Amino acid sequence: MTKTLAVCILAGALAGCATPQGKKLSSNSALPAVASGPSTKAANLTWVNKGEMIGLKHNGTITVMLDSVKASGNEWRLSQVPDPSVLTLVSHDYIPSENASPQGTEKWVFRGVGAGDVQVNMWYGKVGPAPLDDELRFTFTASVEN
Repeated sequence: MTKTLAVCILAGALAGCATPQGKKLSSNSALPAVASGPSTKAANLTWVNKGEMIGLKHNGTITVMLDSVKASGNEWRLSQVPDPSVLTLVSHDYIPSENASPQGTEKWVFRGVGAGDVQVNMWYGKVGPAPLDDELRFTFTASVEN
C-alpha cells in the first residue's frame, strides 16, 4: 500500500510539472492587428517590453532578458510552450551578476519558424503552480511573417 501511494504521489507530481503547449492565436483575436513597429530579424525584450506585440521575420529571433535571483530557488518559467509551428525555444540560460549581487539575468532566445501569431506567457517563482500575482508575469506576442 505504501509503495502504491508513493508511486501515485510521484506520478502526480511529475504530471503537474509538464508544461502545456500553446496554440496559434486565431485571426479574430482581441489583440492589435499589427505589431508595434515593422517586422525585424532580431528583437531584444526586457521587463519594460511586457505585453508588447513583436513583428518578426521568418527565422528571426526574440531574446528576452529578465532579472532573476536563482539562489532563492526562483526562476522564470513558461506557462505553456509556444506553438512550435510558429515559435521555438532555442535556449534558456542564467547569467550571474559580475559583482557580488545575488541578482543575475535569465536569457531566453526564441526563433520564428512559421507564419502566425503566438502569445508567450512566463512567470517567476519556484516549481509549483504559477502565481496569480501579475507582478510576477511577463508576456509578449510574436507575429511571425512568412
